[in-house]
Amino acid sequence: MNVLVEPLVRRKIFSSEEEAIQELVSEYVLRQVDQLSSEIRQYEHKYGMNFSQFKQYLHERSALLESEKISIEERQVLGRSVMQEEDVWLDWKVAREMLGSWLGLRQEIKV
Repeated sequence: MNVLVEPLVRRKIFSSEEEAIQELVSEYVLRQVDQLSSEIRQYEHKYGMNFSQFKQYLHERSALLESEKISIEERQVLGRSVMQEEDVWLDWKVAREMLGSWLGLRQEIKV
């Protein structure tokens, strides 16, 4: 018997090693899904848009940097903002991809 789950089975928290492993893995996967879903909701709430909209917003702001419509000072301020927003975009993108991976794993283990 697995040394990590043996005490749980011995104390009758789980009826078998297989049940313990299934339950613990399922709980871990669901916790990852919940955490990433929460992170994504926080981004959506903070920016008032979904990821696709944020991507478009960032694209438009980046295009403005290339235009002649703003002054050098405005371009510098906007450039710093866009750099920070690109970091947010990357973190948001990673969270979405990781969520997709955990959801796929959840389907695989039938949680």
